[in-house]
Amino acid sequence: MGPADVHVRPAVAADVEPAFAVSDALSMVLYGRGEGSIEHLRAAWGHGEAWVAEGGGDVVGYATLEDGYVEVWPHPDHRDGDVAAALLDTVAARGGELETIVPSAADDLVGLYRDRGWTQAREILRMELDVTQEPRTPVWPDGVAVRTYRDDDAPAVHTLMVEAFAASAEVVLPFDRWVPWMTGDPGFDPGVWFLAEAGTELCGACLCWAEGWVKDVGVHPAWRGRGLGEALLREAFGEFHRRGLATVGLKVDSDNPTGAVRLYERVGMLPDRSYVMFSRAAPKGV
Repeated sequence: MGPADVHVRPAVAADVEPAFAVSDALSMVLYGRGEGSIEHLRAAWGHGEAWVAEGGGDVVGYATLEDGYVEVWPHPDHRDGDVAAALLDTVAARGGELETIVPSAADDLVGLYRDRGWTQAREILRMELDVTQEPRTPVWPDGVAVRTYRDDDAPAVHTLMVEAFAASAEVVLPFDRWVPWMTGDPGFDPGVWFLAEAGTELCGACLCWAEGWVKDVGVHPAWRGRGLGEALLREAFGEFHRRGLATVGLKVDSDNPTGAVRLYERVGMLPDRSYVMFSRAAPKGV
């Protein structure tokens, strides 16, 4: 398929199903299993912009842009570069600072971002734990108790995440965008958002998606080194085990300055794949 055969247009609601089929097929090729859900894709399209690439009347790829984060996915039958290139060029034309993470196994996509002059920033690891067997019981620091999330906890949890990630590359959205983005996710379930408190002080939180995904683990800097992050993770693992899930996963910067990788290894999580993070500065004058 050549460039002239690819037509990129803004996505409409009816495109969600064929677009999900694209990402599902690519996941099968890259990982041997499908990942994500059509509900998550539909939610992502609702929060940002989306485009589809058509070839021969079929959807052969799609791209999304949300808060500067880009995703470009061609169907595995169309990984010759033209589909992904047409989509990426369409998104990049929107301007602004952009970033993405690309599976290291997708060498065609990694090469495309490099060819387009994007900067390779860092490596992201995906780590996973089998929770079919009952995980170890968490051991909490003295004076700390755990509970699950309530709606009125949002301001305190957001403040904690900002403080916890201040020294890392992780970006926490402003409060008025963070709340609907997090609590509006299809995987949101307050029963898997675990808050650690010492009296009235919120000292740590582990925010998960119901399908068995650790979205964020944040420990206040003053509480680090006391085993709180480990206890929060083990609390989450136990709940997912009780719910009958097989695995729990997460993503983390390989060089996270808070020692997150060592923490995840300590609780038994193992890397099962890696991603390359790319960024592109806003064009001059934009």
